[in-house]
Amino acid sequence: MIETKFKQTELCRIPEDWDIGTFADFLITFSAGATPYRGIPDNFVGTIPWISSGELNYCEIENTREHISSDAQKNTHLTLHKPGTFLIAITGLEAAGTRGRCAFVKTPATTNQSCLAINSTDKMTVKYLFWFYRQWSDFLAFNFSQGSKQQSFTAEIVKRLPLYAPKYKEQEKIAEALSDVDKLIRELDTLIEKKRAVMQGTMQELLTAHRRLPGFVHPWRNTLVEKCCKITTGESNTRDQIESGIYPFYIRSATVMRSNSYIFDCEGVITIGDGQIGKVFHYVNGKFDLHQRCYLMYDFDDIDVKFFYFLFSFFFYNRVIALSAKATVDSVRRNMIAKMKINIPSTMQEQKAIANILSDMNDGIEAIEAKRDKYIAVRQGMMQQLLTGKIRLI
Repeated sequence: MIETKFKQTELCRIPEDWDIGTFADFLITFSAGATPYRGIPDNFVGTIPWISSGELNYCEIENTREHISSDAQKNTHLTLHKPGTFLIAITGLEAAGTRGRCAFVKTPATTNQSCLAINSTDKMTVKYLFWFYRQWSDFLAFNFSQGSKQQSFTAEIVKRLPLYAPKYKEQEKIAEALSDVDKLIRELDTLIEKKRAVMQGTMQELLTAHRRLPGFVHPWRNTLVEKCCKITTGESNTRDQIESGIYPFYIRSATVMRSNSYIFDCEGVITIGDGQIGKVFHYVNGKFDLHQRCYLMYDFDDIDVKFFYFLFSFFFYNRVIALSAKATVDSVRRNMIAKMKINIPSTMQEQKAIANILSDMNDGIEAIEAKRDKYIAVRQGMMQQLLTGKIRLI
């Protein structure tokens, strides 16, 4: 075995036989697009794909949200980029959701001014650049972007960004290995979406009594949430979290933190009081800590808690929106929960039967998500090893 010797670069240590330079040393084009004048409606009545930076979702872009006319392309001097062209987002880099976004053109397309097009040369394939950029986009944006409030790249800045690479054949092998894992992740994402859609349809049928399970004929009854359970809030703050804490700590997001103390020991349902209102719910059973802006429903009377969890999480968002004069709601008030009308099976047996079906479906989705997350971790580890030459594919 031949020992790999390393050298230091601005980014990290890499093998001595890898090349160092700038984007301009390895790649070509560096072309940003533009937006045709929207004051002429016909500009956006056409067949030419027009890509915006919001569509750069680490994928191949075939179908675009908007299309432009040939006159719009000509008058705005837009380049029709060939398939395989690599695109990066160059504005709004202060936002984590935008920083590092990139994609490939799958069918000939134009772009707006927030996208920069880059093409391969005999020194580098953009398939390798795709993975390099995903690995180093934060570093590059934090250290080289311009602007104070809105950070951005220009074509000239991107040309000067640092870049390293092995020889072309090894670039291809690295890109192929990472793309294989990425394909598995995307396939699992697609499967998860399909199963979520099926579960959503099943919830719509079972939680509205549109479809009754065999053997259940008793009519459902109407009631209020406050008549089924107690409602309270937590007492803790986000600063109370401890990374290796003993107990789950439910805060104002879908992320569950940890804490070394607990304030509840019960079975119940949690929703958040602000933030992603009507979109975050937790079923709990045991000891846990709770943020002061989270609501807990517990001590249920004549209702299965798991059934209530599915029922409440399915209907509460619409309840919140119905009580608001705008599309988003800043916070949840106790009465939004307490006075919510719900329709429930009159027998505990039917509630449990519905809850069991939905729990099985949810468990199946979570199992696929766990598998997907393992592949994501594998991909991240491979990127760290392959893109620094610690593992060589030669």
